[in-house]
Amino acid sequence: MTAARATCHCGAVELRLDLPETGITGAQRCDCSFCRRRAAPNISVPIDALEVVKGGESLTLYQWGTGTAMHYFCGICGIYTHHRRRSNPKEFG
Repeated sequence: MTAARATCHCGAVELRLDLPETGITGAQRCDCSFCRRRAAPNISVPIDALEVVKGGESLTLYQWGTGTAMHYFCGICGIYTHHRRRSNPKEFG
């Protein structure tokens, strides 16, 4: 596994991702109403491969519909950081 870091725009939230040695693979486009509007590709990792290492208290949760998907944003700069997938709740996107 290769460790990668990701942050929101202001740096208040930092994530650690455990990615395969081959790096990011399997990018997809989700067709839900939220993802279509963002027009961003999604990658997925198992739940235990993503850790919020800084700024968990700054995250804001957004849910709709069935409430299964959990979309997280930085409450300071508004950047979308990650989500727990509706199609596979054992993964983060």
